Amino acid sequence: MSLHGLCHWFASAAVEMNFSELTIAGLLGHHVEGVAARYATTPGSALLTAADRVSLRIRDVLDGWNK
Repeated sequence: MSLHGLCHWFASAAVEMNFSELTIAGLLGHHVEGVAARYATTPGSALLTAADRVSLRIRDVLDGWNK
């Protein structure tokens, strides 16, 4: 799998887990356009928590493939 594909998979998992577009953009290092995005920020601790939760979800999916 390419790095680009891995980013898509990570973002898809985050969407399925109902993380906001702002949080997903922050996780991927992307900039979000729009007035609200200019004023809204996601604190680093929230991004770390989101990254941990998405990573655990991906781990669980991969573990399921190995069984």
